[in-house]
Amino acid sequence: MNNKDVDKLGAPLHLRRDHKMKVYKGQGLLYIFNMLINQRQIKKSDVMEELQITELTFWRYIQEIKAFIYNFNLPYELVYDRFLDIYKLTGN
Repeated sequence: MNNKDVDKLGAPLHLRRDHKMKVYKGQGLLYIFNMLINQRQIKKSDVMEELQITELTFWRYIQEIKAFIYNFNLPYELVYDRFLDIYKLTGN
């Protein structure tokens, strides 16, 4: 798979749907965490567009992921970079 076969978040285009996608909370959380693990950073607007979620929902998902990292003592930290307007996963 090359760069033209994936969307801006790195998800395969053949899995993308053109109609409004119904994303359940667990799926959204897994999608965001997977993108963070694989790319080490995400842009809020890109994720909101891809998952078709609101800013409030995105923020809640980020808080859930931060709680998951903390509660299970994972070797990561999720931080927001205001200058670049991205969320970064630092650590292992």
